[in-house]
Amino acid sequence: MMVEPVDPAAPSPLAFPQPGWRGTADGRCIWIAPWWHALTGQDASLSLDRGWIDHIHPDDRAALATMWRGAQAEGSGVVDLRVTLAGTRGYRWLRIQTMREEHDGVATWIASAVDIDDLRRRLDRERTRRLALQHRVRNTLSVIRSVARRTAETSETVDDYRARFDGRLAAFARAQGHILRGDEQGTDLEALLADELLANQAGYRNRVSYGGPEVRLPPRLTDQLGLALHELVANAVQFGALAREGGRIAIHWSLDSQGDALRLRLVWDEDVPDGGIIPPAGEGFGLELLTRSLLYEIDAAVTLDFRPGGLLCAMEIPLPTAPGSAARI
Repeated sequence: MMVEPVDPAAPSPLAFPQPGWRGTADGRCIWIAPWWHALTGQDASLSLDRGWIDHIHPDDRAALATMWRGAQAEGSGVVDLRVTLAGTRGYRWLRIQTMREEHDGVATWIASAVDIDDLRRRLDRERTRRLALQHRVRNTLSVIRSVARRTAETSETVDDYRARFDGRLAAFARAQGHILRGDEQGTDLEALLADELLANQAGYRNRVSYGGPEVRLPPRLTDQLGLALHELVANAVQFGALAREGGRIAIHWSLDSQGDALRLRLVWDEDVPDGGIIPPAGEGFGLELLTRSLLYEIDAAVTLDFRPGGLLCAMEIPLPTAPGSAARI
């Protein structure tokens, strides 16, 4: 194995195998290249015999031993393993290839190394993204199936079902667009709300006001809150403040921190000057979503007050607080 001396924090320039290790038939190292000391910080005298194994990642030593046993039978072997770096707790992936040589009837072994760290990390990222995508697809299909079933149960006619399901499916699709655009940063709550108001033409004549701190939502919260906002907007347009002359809606949110817990508090406040708002006669999709599904899906606490002057809805939703989470103040 041969690697040019490099800054341990920088990618290795290695692009092809170079000799760097020579050992005996029983696996003892009798010579190791100077690059090893530059890379690992291990003293030359400590690298001989089996001392160099101290700088192989503990989780990779079993694979190294397996490769060595196979190489003794086959005459060569290849293994990928991590080598700890000098002065850090980090490591880099190397691909080690060893082979047997005969000199005057005496068997010795040499090994070479190729730095594959960038390749391994890129593959790991791709694997993580693929698993996340698989989970996302399953979750998406589950939500659509639930929306379709519950909409059918609460629709009186086929036309009613078609209109309600189309609206909810479109709202869910808009949420997916925000998730894709937000990527690892999460979905911007204000943009999600503004998009829903615009899609339902509910922001006209300055009858809707909204605001609050920046909040970035992870995908699961975006799914559920996107549907909840759609139900609130659609209800206001058909039956609530935006169905009445002079009706207005004020939407505000804040972030509350209690110890390690972070909660989003969102208040939807409708105001109809002449009153006369009639509470729903039964539990439809929207009411079930707000009062039950949000509690089950995202642990949200929701209170609804169907006042004569308009609906007051208050939500409290726990947000992720781990490093790199999507919620921000």
